[in-house]
Amino acid sequence: MPNSTRQPAVTAGAPTAAASATTAAGPAVTAPGDETDPRWWVAPLAATVVAPLLSFLVAVWADLFTALPVFLIGGFVLPLALVVPGWCLARTRRRRQARINLAALACLLAVAYPALIGGIGVAIFVVMLLTGNIHS
Repeated sequence: MPNSTRQPAVTAGAPTAAASATTAAGPAVTAPGDETDPRWWVAPLAATVVAPLLSFLVAVWADLFTALPVFLIGGFVLPLALVVPGWCLARTRRRRQARINLAALACLLAVAYPALIGGIGVAIFVVMLLTGNIHS
């Protein structure tokens, strides 16, 4: 006949009730910098608003809406494509600098996009000229 006052054995690898209660409350902070960043959204939001505004201002300043309207689509889309990973990164303090870097790079690309398109156009022209692919 089994002893009814005997406690069940706890194995070494099995979680105890106290351990399961702490994990149910939330994830444990394992390293410094893994705590949540309360203002994780500031850099991606600023870049989401500022990058298209900068693209628009540069296009108006360089009078590109009449000259190259089709190429301006990339000037609005590419900076926003750089901001998307900033929204998707882990919302921890450790990833704050990565979000800021992506936001700054998106704004820089928004300003430099017309010069980038012009530089690529000149490079293609020179390569075609040097290889003999331009005929009169």
